[in-house]
Amino acid sequence: MRELIYTLLELERESKKTCDFCTNLYGEDNKSVNQIRTRSKATNRLVANEVVCEECKEKFLNDELPKCSRCGRLQNKTFLDILCRCIRDKEDLEEKELPSLPYESQTTFYERQINSLQEQLNEAE
Repeated sequence: MRELIYTLLELERESKKTCDFCTNLYGEDNKSVNQIRTRSKATNRLVANEVVCEECKEKFLNDELPKCSRCGRLQNKTFLDILCRCIRDKEDLEEKELPSLPYESQTTFYERQINSLQEQLNEAE
């Protein structure tokens, strides 16, 4: 299974999107409050970009959201009952590490900073 990096971001403004993970399709309980960006550690490629409600955020933090056993991608409500995207799109899970490029996008830079600070915080606790 490939190694993935998950970055939890707060949404700055009120989102009209509903949670990508819970089955509660309507109502205030399903309003998204955070975004989960998933990147491949080897290639730094964005694998998934989903939003979560408060309840599913807690499940994510407690590692309770279901993941694909083949690729490790979080299984949202779209792919929970059907094939994971890795099987449907016939993804190659044997990704080779790319040489680090002198330039990375600003988004990727900030995601790395957030993950680094989160690791430091977890070590301090």
